[in-house]
Amino acid sequence: MVGAVLGVVLGLPQGWMELRVLGLVCLALLAFALAWVLGRTIYEVEFDLHRQRVVAGETASGRVLIRNRGRRALFPTRIELNVGRGRAHFMLPSLATGDEHEQLFDVPTRRRGVITIGPVASVRTDPLGLLGRTQRWADSVDLYVHPVTVALLNDSTGFIRDIEGVTTQELSSSDVSFHALREYQPGDDRRAIHWRTTARVGRLMVRQFEETRRAHLLVVLPTHPDDYGSEADLEAAISVAASLGRHAFSLERQVSIHTSSGLVPTASGPLMLDRLAELEPATQQVSLRDLAAKAIRAVPQASVVTLLAGGPAEPLDLRAAHKALPLSVSSFAVRCAGGTEPTQRRIGDLTLLDVPDVQALPRAIRSLR
Repeated sequence: MVGAVLGVVLGLPQGWMELRVLGLVCLALLAFALAWVLGRTIYEVEFDLHRQRVVAGETASGRVLIRNRGRRALFPTRIELNVGRGRAHFMLPSLATGDEHEQLFDVPTRRRGVITIGPVASVRTDPLGLLGRTQRWADSVDLYVHPVTVALLNDSTGFIRDIEGVTTQELSSSDVSFHALREYQPGDDRRAIHWRTTARVGRLMVRQFEETRRAHLLVVLPTHPDDYGSEADLEAAISVAASLGRHAFSLERQVSIHTSSGLVPTASGPLMLDRLAELEPATQQVSLRDLAAKAIRAVPQASVVTLLAGGPAEPLDLRAAHKALPLSVSSFAVRCAGGTEPTQRRIGDLTLLDVPDVQALPRAIRSLR
């Protein structure tokens, strides 16, 4: 480009034949390069991952399938694929009309997170490397890297007290624990009418029920980096929360997870793991006591509360957080601190489990029975 401009601008007024020739040659090369990169390219691209959700440490695999849908053969082209903040590439060989090429790829994962893979783009350059043209052919796909979880035995469920069916003092017209009969009032569900008593007393009588409690696990999860001794300890706490949540879902319990940044959506197990994969460290630190108080206000129906903490959490911090919870809920704490031995201790009425990582959780949980 520079040679063409100099050759034309300086060569013509000055009458320098050499510059004229240089300018004409450069213009010819530029025209050739422009025609090369602007040539019509018709690809049909299929891009997919074999699994869109993996666990940290696993390898995700996928493929890019490219077909030539044009009427003529296509020259070799560089194909680029964004992988997170990096970029992978491979050379697409020459394809005749109707031919296709499949490229397999692997994405190793080291830690929890969401990795955006794609889009797929072709980079077409002329043989001299003067010009290049990038075309996008397929959209990006999110790869969810879930936190590592461990299985908890079904008979080690002491951490979720089975309070199903325990009645409260709240009366209801549509629950499972029969309480008494009362006279029918407008708006009552006619399915609750007790016909035998109605026939006997001559007035419509309906069943009155007591509401029953449902086991509901609430996990209080601090997520500020200063709440933990290391990044690994924070990741261990997230893995503990995910493991407890998965186990509660397997028992058909309700689950809530409240972090320093608010509630994590937990309508289902897969959704919970996706949102934990997206979870970022909090930017504002909240004391464990205040976080526990906020969590129980947000989830007042919780029947079991798990307090998670890192190595910097002192017994006084854990006791204060425990006192912020209602007396009606069962609770225990798990402190994640790498390098420590798995232990169980009592801090007043609170049971504290110290674990070095999530792998030590099953044995620690069994000790709660």
